[in-house]
Amino acid sequence: MLLLAMEEGNSIIYGLEHQTRALSPQYGESDAIRFLIGTQSLKPNSNQIHVVELEEDTGALHTKVFKHDIGEVWHLRCSPHDAATLLTTHNSYDPATSQCTMGVSIFKLPTVEVIPKDLDDLSAIQSRNAEDMELLLTIKPEKPEEEIRCAEWHPTDATRVGVVCEGGVRVHDVTSGAALSRAAASARLKFTGGKWNPHQGHTQFAVLQDTHIRCYDTRSDCTKPSWSIDNAHTQLARDLDFNPNRQFHLASAGDDAALNIWDYRNGKEPIFKRTDHSHWVWTVRYNTFHEQLLLSGSSDARALLTAAASVCCDLDDDGKRLSQVLEDGVLQSYEQHEDSVYCAEWSAAEPWTFASLSYDARLVLSRVPRHFKYKILL
Repeated sequence: MLLLAMEEGNSIIYGLEHQTRALSPQYGESDAIRFLIGTQSLKPNSNQIHVVELEEDTGALHTKVFKHDIGEVWHLRCSPHDAATLLTTHNSYDPATSQCTMGVSIFKLPTVEVIPKDLDDLSAIQSRNAEDMELLLTIKPEKPEEEIRCAEWHPTDATRVGVVCEGGVRVHDVTSGAALSRAAASARLKFTGGKWNPHQGHTQFAVLQDTHIRCYDTRSDCTKPSWSIDNAHTQLARDLDFNPNRQFHLASAGDDAALNIWDYRNGKEPIFKRTDHSHWVWTVRYNTFHEQLLLSGSSDARALLTAAASVCCDLDDDGKRLSQVLEDGVLQSYEQHEDSVYCAEWSAAEPWTFASLSYDARLVLSRVPRHFKYKILL
């Protein structure tokens, strides 16, 4: 583990033993800057969940490690309702049948505390091996060969999760695991990911289907989407994220190296488009508090901080666009990774801190450069 003071232009790097592609901020925590990482090891009983906390004043990192023996972690999402609860999408190998099976499991951490309060706690943490998590529920595929892509907590209902499978989306009850509703793909093109719409009464779930984006009403079973963006990318669409402040805007990323922003009321053309990456873009995230800031991560081994201020400016009383604070485009490129950057996430507790994760088991924690921060605030 490498520790650096998080001054202007510096980042902190945290290295893991096994390869990684799953990262989540601890959404239910509003005070501490914490991220959770899931590993992808093929060795039996070797996968882990790492809880990483950044001490804001000193720039020091504190970590705790938990066992994830159920399998390699393909997707990870912390609960927005309970800081100690998390959701993993995993691939498990059964040596008896020589088969791999996907699944979704809900775990509870024994504690959310990471930074030791005294020397006795510090000594105990340093001598402790990976701890156990409490397994609350596992949602299994409806068919053994079914591929589960990801699972997302409902934004306001702690009893529901949306599970994206290759053939559709199911809403499950987290106590029984039962499927409450489902949206099936009407074409042979597979679903590859998705996310709840935080607007529209929290009833819509948007999915990626090949090059397209489809959004379904989850209140009942359906096969037709409520709205669609056809050919959102010229190659496979990899990720999407809704603007938390503007109910009709979302960002998408794809294998065409593009970061697009859409007004899905008219999805024929993006209202903002950048192609600053040189390879597939795996992830895109809006800043929760400052919507003009977006993160993206790519197979070009870079994480980019991009400004999209031109589509985030409010209008004055005459309907004219107010002057934007930042110029559109890349504000900074973060090049500490040596492999594909699969995840980039903003801290849930501090609006200027973010983390990026690459397949080479490297987590990089960074901050928005100070001069951009002051431009936004002042």
